[in-house]
Amino acid sequence: MVFRGRTVLAIMVLTVLTTVIATIGTLGLSGNTGWSLASGFSSGSSNSAEETENGWNNSELRKLNDAFELIEDKYLLPFDREKLLDGAIQGMVSALGDPYSTYYSSADASKFTDAVQGTFTGIGAKLDIIEGAVVVEKVMTGMPAERAGLQAGDILLSVNGESLDSLSLSESIEKIRGPKGTKAKLTVKRIGVAGLLELELIRDRIVEETVGSELGADGIGYLWISQFTFDTPKLVEQELQGLENAGFRALILDVRDNPGGVLTAVEDVAKLFIPSGKTIVIEENGFGQQNQIVSKGTNDSAGGRQYPIVVLVNGGSASASEILAGALKQSAGATLVGSQTYGKGTVQISFENELGDGSLLKLTVSKWLLPDGTWLNGQGIKPDIAVAMPDYYSVSVLSREHDLKKDETSEDVRNLQLMLKGAGYSPGREDGYFSSETELAVRAFQRDAKLAETGIVDGATADKLEDTLYLRMQKLENDPQWQAAHGQALKKIGG
Repeated sequence: MVFRGRTVLAIMVLTVLTTVIATIGTLGLSGNTGWSLASGFSSGSSNSAEETENGWNNSELRKLNDAFELIEDKYLLPFDREKLLDGAIQGMVSALGDPYSTYYSSADASKFTDAVQGTFTGIGAKLDIIEGAVVVEKVMTGMPAERAGLQAGDILLSVNGESLDSLSLSESIEKIRGPKGTKAKLTVKRIGVAGLLELELIRDRIVEETVGSELGADGIGYLWISQFTFDTPKLVEQELQGLENAGFRALILDVRDNPGGVLTAVEDVAKLFIPSGKTIVIEENGFGQQNQIVSKGTNDSAGGRQYPIVVLVNGGSASASEILAGALKQSAGATLVGSQTYGKGTVQISFENELGDGSLLKLTVSKWLLPDGTWLNGQGIKPDIAVAMPDYYSVSVLSREHDLKKDETSEDVRNLQLMLKGAGYSPGREDGYFSSETELAVRAFQRDAKLAETGIVDGATADKLEDTLYLRMQKLENDPQWQAAHGQALKKIGG
């Protein structure tokens, strides 16, 4: 598992998600493709002029037709015209050199729509295709992907021995999906780790929850948002109403590991907190023209919420979550706690009707700026109070291929040592060498867990240790960033 507790809130799901760290504008804006496929390509115009107002000019269109006709006449094997057209569009978008502009075939587009609507099924992680590779963007707390050790940033190479190389998102998802209870063995490349990882997942039913809250006895409210979907503003408002009815005095708003989502959704969430007339975000198009999005407040909060706000952020907070964090800091006086955010300052719009066959084109159309005019692309937002998380929050699960024992040196042993430390035991070192001190820590854990006290980490010991650490990390009091945010909230109310 990736040992992130509920406070880290990695809540995305693999099998239908396609948008990665992307802020999405309104779906379905009008456009003009300017060309179509008949026998080759056709401009749909009888103009003889070389330059056309939109689409390809005649010489460009001829080149496309010539290439198509060469394939049609000379290529050895049969081919699928639809796949050829999809590939041509994918090639054009890829040539833009923008990782956030993407073409989705009609099969993939339905999964994209599911993603922004917040409906999910699968193993509890979020996938996208980045530069041709199948990349995990998020994992969902408590779900199979996390329990198996999948981490954000992992590159999936194969599933059950079948390569994912050159597959579309939809094709990759279909290979990873399967009936509840069946196994998916993933071969994973992880940045910074030598060699490949083999992770075995047990597929399960996924229940997606993107917003939640709770109230402490001290009057500090805690509200988390894991993704901005079309339903997020309504859900946040409901949670806020419940906290306000209970009389809370300060709010901790957690957007850690929130990769973004729908732009209009984050704007609507922001206006719940930001006073009327204050800036939420500034959008700037390719011509340098700016559009300032200003809060109108709500019917009952035109002056903004009258309680202190502390916002939790980290390196997984991107795009829409950065918009919210920056707006709350600069326009509502919130304090940011955690670690530096991702730094994605562009906006994508999804054109879902223009291509006419259910396919979808997502294009970067503008950049967004903080209320003070700062563009944070590639830099992120630095928190007011920086708090690092312990290494055991990102540790991988232990291999079950062999037992771990004294005098072994490996990455698995290092993960074991980090787990022992996180569970409250002293392994003596954290460099991957199974020392005498590490053996004593294993024995102590086995004794407390009522396991055979061997000092050897077998499957039963690994299972119990991982479960113990996971349970500890679900508790907010064990989360250093949340603790710091809680302290700030108390300070703000004089507690």
